[in-house]
Amino acid sequence: MANQSLITKSFVKSDNGAVIVCPACSAAKSISVKQFRNRTHLIKVKCKCGHTFKVQLEFRRHYRKPTDLTATYDLLSPAIGGGIAHLINLSLSGACFEVRGIHELHIGQQGTIAFTLDNRNQTAFFKNVTIRAVKGNRIGCEFVDDTAFEKELGFYLRP
Repeated sequence: MANQSLITKSFVKSDNGAVIVCPACSAAKSISVKQFRNRTHLIKVKCKCGHTFKVQLEFRRHYRKPTDLTATYDLLSPAIGGGIAHLINLSLSGACFEVRGIHELHIGQQGTIAFTLDNRNQTAFFKNVTIRAVKGNRIGCEFVDDTAFEKELGFYLRP
């Protein structure tokens, strides 16, 4: 009997290709997942070995690293507000943070986020952001002023 509770991840490349790896036999297969873009990101797959499993398709442009960092955020005018946040993950193009209590954060608002990496150099960052997702107290934001690759952040985010 196949264990269907296991969910594996597959990162989708810019050409809409993904490599699916069976957790039972390690067989790998490259497939096109273009039909799943902007729709479901969790698909059920049956391997040639007979094992059935679920695959979470990651359409993100950059790898997202789980973090446990303290940050501060501020909204830009005309909105007002800000405070302390818990940075829960980070990528080259954005971050996700959690706030405490009641907030007035909405998709599309502009703001800033400041945080310090827990690396040897304690590298500090100050980023302009646009809020892209709000799910309860979890806020997803995209960095808006990043045209140049930042070496320290790229090194920190290596898997």
